[in-house]
Amino acid sequence: MLIKIRKSSVIFFKTNDTPKDRLINLSSHLYLNLRQVTQLSHYTLKSDSEKLSIDGKSVRLFAETKVIHFTMSPTFASYPDSKNNERRLYERRFYTLYFPPESIQEYLALRQVLNGNILNND
Repeated sequence: MLIKIRKSSVIFFKTNDTPKDRLINLSSHLYLNLRQVTQLSHYTLKSDSEKLSIDGKSVRLFAETKVIHFTMSPTFASYPDSKNNERRLYERRFYTLYFPPESIQEYLALRQVLNGNILNND
C-alpha cells in the first residue's frame, strides 16, 4: 500500500543521509510504501528542542510535537559492493517525521492510515 504525505511548510523530516541535528522541510510530497516498513514508532516530544534546517536556519521543535519514525526493510536500499561486484550491500533506511502542533490534522490522518495496516499493535 502506497501512502502520500502531503507537502507542508511546517512538517520536517530526516533520513539516514541527513546531517546530524539537521532537518529537512517537507517541501514536496513524500510517498511511502507501507509494505516496506518493518518498524514503526511514534511519540510526542516532552520538551522544546532546537535544530537546524538543511540550509542552516534555526528550527524550533516545541513540546507536543508529534514524531513518527519508520524503519524500512533492508531490500528497500541496496547497492553493489565496491570490492565484489557479484555482491550487494543492503542498507536499513529510516525516515523520521516531525509534526508540530499546528499540523496535528496531517499527523492524525497519517496515524489513521497506519493503524489500519499494523499487524502487531501493542
